[in-house]
Amino acid sequence: MAVINVTDGTQAVLTMGNTEALSLPGATNGLVVPTIQDITVGASTGTTRYSTLDSSASSAFTTVNENSVSLNLLVDGPVMFGLASAGGNNLTTDKGLFETSKDKTEVFFSVAFNQGNTTGEYYIKGKGFIGGLSPSASIDQAVWISPMEIVVNGELTKVIVS
Repeated sequence: MAVINVTDGTQAVLTMGNTEALSLPGATNGLVVPTIQDITVGASTGTTRYSTLDSSASSAFTTVNENSVSLNLLVDGPVMFGLASAGGNNLTTDKGLFETSKDKTEVFFSVAFNQGNTTGEYYIKGKGFIGGLSPSASIDQAVWISPMEIVVNGELTKVIVS
């Protein structure tokens, strides 16, 4: 059994960019989203159910995939709101998650199951739109925390680093 242990802090790495090359694990200038509390990659096949008069059971057929990545993160100022001095190498990094979401800008992303840049490691890549940001804080929660979702535009692709 090859269970992937995420407790050492180098697993479940989300990297984003305004180009596919910038979004790959370990990419120079890729926006690595820090302080992720949990992350879910949803690869759901849609289905439609129907019934006919000549059968006592319903039937189903598959439709398009409804893919998404959802997570909760501690709010990091530069990641959420962009760099104070934009470098121009990655527009997603320059603008931050909030502005990229507000502007409805499509982003490329990868979710590495290990670090994702060593031979034999896996990652999933795709492109989509950032949504669901709603930072919150309370007296019992000493830091800002926000959910986030990437609504995938197209397919998710599994990659094995070679």
